[in-house]
Amino acid sequence: MKNVIFQIKYDFINGIVYQWKKFLLIAVVYAVLITDFFVRCKTKHFMGQYTSSDIILYIFRGMRWIVDVQTDINIPTAYILPNILIGFAIGNYPFKDINGYGGMVLMRAGKKLVWWLSKCIWAVFTACICYGILILEIAGVSLAGGRLSLQVNKQVCISIDGYDKTLIKNNLTRLTVYMIIVGLLTTIAICLVQICVSQIMGPIIGYIAVVVILIMGVFFRSFLFIGNGFMALRNIMYTPEGGSLTLTVIADIVLIVVSVIAGYASFRQMDILKKSDWRV
Repeated sequence: MKNVIFQIKYDFINGIVYQWKKFLLIAVVYAVLITDFFVRCKTKHFMGQYTSSDIILYIFRGMRWIVDVQTDINIPTAYILPNILIGFAIGNYPFKDINGYGGMVLMRAGKKLVWWLSKCIWAVFTACICYGILILEIAGVSLAGGRLSLQVNKQVCISIDGYDKTLIKNNLTRLTVYMIIVGLLTTIAICLVQICVSQIMGPIIGYIAVVVILIMGVFFRSFLFIGNGFMALRNIMYTPEGGSLTLTVIADIVLIVVSVIAGYASFRQMDILKKSDWRV
């Protein structure tokens, strides 16, 4: 247990505290997206009327289904950019660590399972901190010019967020909560897939895997493609043609379990003394 606590603390300091610039970049991107919402509200005279949920539904609105080849494909910045940057925050830290001081610690301790599970916990922390940053910024802007509330202002959703007034129902507050919870779970799944693929094939391929997951979510009409879990406009709680977040949750859990197991199976076979076994 002592080794586990030491390793988790080590990864928290080196993989999060010392990587603060990456999280600052993510905070700036979230701030730009929320500022865009704020400016739109000010322009359309919704100051003092918008709520925290309105901002969440703006960030997580995503895009409508692509129904044919003539549909204009306009991937929202709020969908693609934050998730790409979270992948950047994950980066190649585990494999820089194994090539440095972390490798020496591992050789002395000899417990690969502890090292790998600590990196998985670090990835979960990374996702949670990113969402914590988002929630804090949403709360700040809500207090600055709106209301800190989970109630949804339907007029703001229609005018600012771009939702169809014929589809807006009374369960948008529930949708808001689901988008945050499932969004976080999906982000955790993507982070673990990234470090698993990075372990097996290298950090660059791991980063490409993140992009592929997000792109597949755009084009495939099933919530088993977990990128759809970030898109409120495709959710059945908003539109009858939408998909169920239950499928996304199932897919997330499967990906999390498989990534942890497969990544460890690969790492266990790795000889850290052999340069040829290092993933670069």
